[in-house]
Amino acid sequence: MTQRRFQRNAASDLLRVGVITGPGGHTANIWGEKMNAPGQAMRTTGMLMTHAFCLNSDFRGQFAEKYPEVTLVADPREMVDHIDGVYVDDINAISLYPLLVRPFLAAGVPTFVNRPFATSMAKGREMVETAQQHGTALLTASTWEFSEGAGDLRAKAADLAEIRGYVAHNSMSDYYTHGLHGVWFIHAALRDEIGKGRGPMTAAAYHAPNWRIPGGMVVYEHQGASIPYYGALHMVAGDGQAYMRIFGDHKGDAEGKIPGRPGYFMYNTWNAAQLAIQEMFETGAAPETGEQLLEKLAMFLLPFYSALEADGALVRRTVLEDWELPPPGESLMLDGQPTDSAFNFPYSGAQLEEAARMLGG
Repeated sequence: MTQRRFQRNAASDLLRVGVITGPGGHTANIWGEKMNAPGQAMRTTGMLMTHAFCLNSDFRGQFAEKYPEVTLVADPREMVDHIDGVYVDDINAISLYPLLVRPFLAAGVPTFVNRPFATSMAKGREMVETAQQHGTALLTASTWEFSEGAGDLRAKAADLAEIRGYVAHNSMSDYYTHGLHGVWFIHAALRDEIGKGRGPMTAAAYHAPNWRIPGGMVVYEHQGASIPYYGALHMVAGDGQAYMRIFGDHKGDAEGKIPGRPGYFMYNTWNAAQLAIQEMFETGAAPETGEQLLEKLAMFLLPFYSALEADGALVRRTVLEDWELPPPGESLMLDGQPTDSAFNFPYSGAQLEEAARMLGG
């Protein structure tokens, strides 16, 4: 049963949003500027960022200088009674996400967790089960998932009598931070079909010399009606954003894309995702189920296992049950790669342990 925390009394009412943020996230330079539009900038959402928690002390000062109107708290639990929804957006603290979201989910605060959601299936499952226990809306998502291209592909896939495979591509910097967009674009297109039983992922392989840079291919095996079907995600750098073609029988295929030069990109793609999150905050109803969130997480983690543990070989999803992906940090760096800012400000093991103790972990 979902809870509706926000009640609109006037058309001008704005949702009060709390954020848990840090370097490498989207809050400071993108989402925050849309919620707290600077100067004469146009407001494009019905949300207002009112509270924030920053684990990174240096970033805390930068954030406070940019958003002096936002109340910075010393403990994220201090926000619970003052907000209508929360963004969790500190990729360097991803290993702590179950602890960070727990007080909000327990209090019925709709919660958006930025990609990639969790470092293990166990931690992802913990968040989903906590949300279900308290009837609280929970979502993790890529901006691609709310694009018209993803919705159109999902509708076209439903019209196919049979799915025989697919090919997709995504423009990315490294797999951890941006390869995921292509993975979850695929899931967005196949989401309803997976729910019908024609498409749950059963295995994956990541063929690439280096997951840290563009160039490489993920191969997925999916459960089909009678035999498995296979898909390929090509991860490249360049102009194109995302593309997918689903192969059907002789009666037709389905294809769609997120164009590399879309014009009003901020409104058509970025803002579409923000409005979907706002709707969840307002209604208390999540656009995806917990099972769908976990399927997406598995589709992200399994290729990483293939790259890090199996030299790119095809692996079954059962290997994920006792495995955890390291959070961004020195253990994943090699020759200065990845270059994404998420990897430039990692927390030490001691910092993560201290934060876990503070949060009751």
